[in-house]
Amino acid sequence: MQQTPRSVLRFLKIAVGGVLFATMPVSLGTASAARLPKTSPASSEYVALGDSYSSGEGLQPTATTYISPSNDDGCHRSVNAYPVLVATSLNVNLGQFETYGSGGFVACSGATSKDLLNGEDGEPSQLSALSSETHWATVTDGGDDLHFSNVLIACLDVRASVRVRDETRSYTQSGIVRESRTCGDYLASANSLFEATQGTSKEEAELEHVYEQIFVHAPNAELAVLNYPQLFTQSPPEFCPVIGSTSLSSVFKVRSAQLDVGYSKSQISEFNRMENELNTAIASAVSDISALGHNIQLVDVNSLTKAAAIPCDVATNGQSDINTLRFSVGSPLTTLVENCHFDLAHLLLSRSFVSCPSYEANAFLQHIVATETFHPKQVAHETMARAVEALFDQVSTTTTALNPNLSIAKPAG
Repeated sequence: MQQTPRSVLRFLKIAVGGVLFATMPVSLGTASAARLPKTSPASSEYVALGDSYSSGEGLQPTATTYISPSNDDGCHRSVNAYPVLVATSLNVNLGQFETYGSGGFVACSGATSKDLLNGEDGEPSQLSALSSETHWATVTDGGDDLHFSNVLIACLDVRASVRVRDETRSYTQSGIVRESRTCGDYLASANSLFEATQGTSKEEAELEHVYEQIFVHAPNAELAVLNYPQLFTQSPPEFCPVIGSTSLSSVFKVRSAQLDVGYSKSQISEFNRMENELNTAIASAVSDISALGHNIQLVDVNSLTKAAAIPCDVATNGQSDINTLRFSVGSPLTTLVENCHFDLAHLLLSRSFVSCPSYEANAFLQHIVATETFHPKQVAHETMARAVEALFDQVSTTTTALNPNLSIAKPAG
């Protein structure tokens, strides 16, 4: 069977003890590159490192509208991402890699810890943007070490519900997308990174190394480490749909039948547990590096976003601060229904009820709006920006006062 296209999966990489501020006495605007100050004193340079949760994956309407050259190389840096909002508030010129030169906005979608240190997609190491003149730095790191995007795609399930006479029967079949590795394989690989050796897990050690290297390159920086926002509700139903239902009535020749795509309650619980493990590793790494005397603090984004996680309800999923599964024009589920074989007898016996030709898995993935799926919306980036600004304002007497004249521009829809 064909492998899932890497170009699709890399866009789905998510990634993703300081004082936190759930409510700030200021508001932010949706900044653009043109609004950033043209000059900045070297002593107040700000560098934004990390993965897609820092680059702003999903905030631009198309790939071509990301900041060049990140629109071409896949790093996908958005003019609306939280680092740009923070830079505006700090009154610094963030800039970014231009023809792979100097710049402060260097976060790149899909970046693992090793990518952050060594560079990816033709861009140099993100550390090369740091110097002794760097005063502020932010980073998100760790989500892509777990290959969490692969987990979320490989674990997608289909659920059919059919009403026969007065009884509705439902059955969930695991693995709508066929890959060389299963959902369980990816989960096991991710969980192995949290196995402790001499009291420290592989992931915590990797994060500590990244933070140490940031201070090697920027010894005078104040580093804010953001953990990952809550993706799913803490109290999921038995099945968590991530898109709207598609009718199967004509396929099964019954009055009421529908197909849903999503995750089981146990899978959502496992995703949340894994994310908590990652955020615990981040907090431990921050604490260990702080104990060495470095100016590093945690921004607990997860706590700030729990109430706005995906609720596992088709009617209200859109109200979450995190995008659910998104599709391009045309329904891949319609194609799935047309080209796959559905067996009502198997469904009624709680057995695997759908089988598809090998190309259907790839066709399904290619319709996903990968730049938005399971990434923070604009409102979440504004929440992250406020928390970072408040932290920098608290720990630094040189931070420029937040601009009270800026107002939040809510995204359409």
